[in-house]
Amino acid sequence: MLPKYPEFKTLEIDDLPLLSQHLNAAHPKICELAAANLIIWSDFDRVQLTIINHNLCLLINPLNECPFFMEPLGDNLLPNTIEICLNHAQKFSRIPASSLKNFPAEKFKIKELVSHADYIYERAVLAELKGKKFDGKRNHIKKFKSSFVQYQFVPLAPKHQNEALQLFENWFAFREASRFFPRLAHTAQKAAVENAFRFFDKLALLGGAIYAEGKMLGFILGSRLNADTLAVHFSYGLPTVSGISQVLLQAACQKTFAPFKYVNLEQDLGIPGLRQAKLSYHPIKIEKKFEAHLATLTTN
Repeated sequence: MLPKYPEFKTLEIDDLPLLSQHLNAAHPKICELAAANLIIWSDFDRVQLTIINHNLCLLINPLNECPFFMEPLGDNLLPNTIEICLNHAQKFSRIPASSLKNFPAEKFKIKELVSHADYIYERAVLAELKGKKFDGKRNHIKKFKSSFVQYQFVPLAPKHQNEALQLFENWFAFREASRFFPRLAHTAQKAAVENAFRFFDKLALLGGAIYAEGKMLGFILGSRLNADTLAVHFSYGLPTVSGISQVLLQAACQKTFAPFKYVNLEQDLGIPGLRQAKLSYHPIKIEKKFEAHLATLTTN
């Protein structure tokens, strides 16, 4: 049983059935509303739950940002629900464009969150990589396959946790000098990967790993976002192995992610190289997100 406002409870894995019930009804399109993301990033986002007017409201208390509400999950007395939320925290954030109608411009100040936009692709296109626009991707894959003739793609499972965490450490160490990868990012990502493996089965996670010469070279992990879309939460490959990221994504889209029509590769977080990489796969849509607060208020 979830508490009614003004009471809150901290999100825990035991809340998954009720959380999923509300999310499935909302048919979410943004990665933040994947049930798995809410659970695995809970150490960083410190999600709290409350019910307002029979709507599920998620209060996010991230370590690097002022608290904010996600859009209410439900359609009951939304203006009043939004007003109650704003009396508690000054802003809503990660609002998809389809929900901006609930935040009229005459009352709210709206700001686009460019670095938080999601990149959406057709899974079959990522699986096939046909056409001239993917020449570079196929060349990377060809180079990888020529270097690792006996490589294997295997379904990811909880038993791979230790190897995956060691690979993550190697991946992060390679990028640590960048201002985009501070130690806070390491702590948050490591905890999220650990949570993913801890709750792997309960969250119905899907993924795969590339093995060659007796060691893991990379792994990819995602979960159901809605009926036809999978969100990819993690994709890590050894930085010294050329083509590993391209091979991982293609193999996963050919095999593990095959039940889904679309793949959400989540945000670029303002990281130039990551933005370029996501654009190079030619998304069919960029799912924009916004922040809203009352026009009479200012926030950080």
